[in-house]
Amino acid sequence: MFKKISIITLLVIISGAAYYYIQTNKKSQANIEIKKFLSEGDKYVPFTLKNLKGEKIDTKNLKGKVLFINFWATWCAPCKQEMPSMQALYEKLNKEFPNKFEMLAVNIDTQDVPLVVQMYALDLKLKFPILLDTNGTIKSKYNTTGVPETFIIDKRGVVSKIDIGAVDWGKPENYEYIKRLLQEKLNS
Repeated sequence: MFKKISIITLLVIISGAAYYYIQTNKKSQANIEIKKFLSEGDKYVPFTLKNLKGEKIDTKNLKGKVLFINFWATWCAPCKQEMPSMQALYEKLNKEFPNKFEMLAVNIDTQDVPLVVQMYALDLKLKFPILLDTNGTIKSKYNTTGVPETFIIDKRGVVSKIDIGAVDWGKPENYEYIKRLLQEKLNS
């Protein structure tokens, strides 16, 4: 009789543990889905941040444009390396495609902002909009893996390309890629 009770008790414990594991795993899967990385082909996540002048920039107002969203920090050497090629690309595309392209450099520094960022931009002669994400809200929404990280968004608001790490935006293939996106016709 003792053997029967022990086996039944053991089966109850195993069943309970299995149920607990399944329920916990479901919750973990739900969290993974919420925290998933923004991938190529996904709709981009619109956001509002302040620029260096303290003005709010809402990306919803940029609908229909090709967006270049770059996450960076002043302490990041690869970021500093890629910034001049970003500036050159910004100038070239805005000259060739006025009002159809926007580059947004989302700075993730948390200390001495915006003074340090302003000095950085002056030193590198950056003219594209720099937005401040001092509390990391947008960085979290995009679930970035580090800096620099760039998201190219097409006219429909879909993530077309993600580049992790410094990129030489002066390379012809990078310019041609964005140019193709700018030349795409939107179906009404």
